[in-house]
Amino acid sequence: MPAAPQLPALSPDMTAEDAAAVVDGWSLPPGTLLERMGIRLTGIGWEWAEGTCPVEGNLQPAGLFHGGGHVVIAETFASMHAAMRVGGPVVGVDLNATHLRSITEGTVFARAQVLHAGRRLFNHEVRMTDADDRLLSIVRISNMVLQGS
Repeated sequence: MPAAPQLPALSPDMTAEDAAAVVDGWSLPPGTLLERMGIRLTGIGWEWAEGTCPVEGNLQPAGLFHGGGHVVIAETFASMHAAMRVGGPVVGVDLNATHLRSITEGTVFARAQVLHAGRRLFNHEVRMTDADDRLLSIVRISNMVLQGS
């Protein structure tokens, strides 16, 4: 099994240039689900992470963006953000998704916002919208910080 990618550390006093460097340097090993879905990090801060995912190629049989795609996007940005905050690995322990509107083309925009940042548990709310800023899905996710982090 390949080693997990080394994520940069976030700090509360990051400058805009520091954040831009994190975004520019963000990549994952080839062959990941994120690569397959076309998920991209577009912005990051101490309390949030943002990104996009194309609808094309991520449809369910009825021609709608797959509900599981919303969950993958949410887990990606919330877990990655929590790991960068704590400087080590985290694992998802609870997730709840509410799908509000469908999308059949274009781009899904996501913003993961910290709700709680504890020593052992992180909670994020991830809101997914379309290009017109209409709410598509809300996902709440809890990540547990692994021992030794």
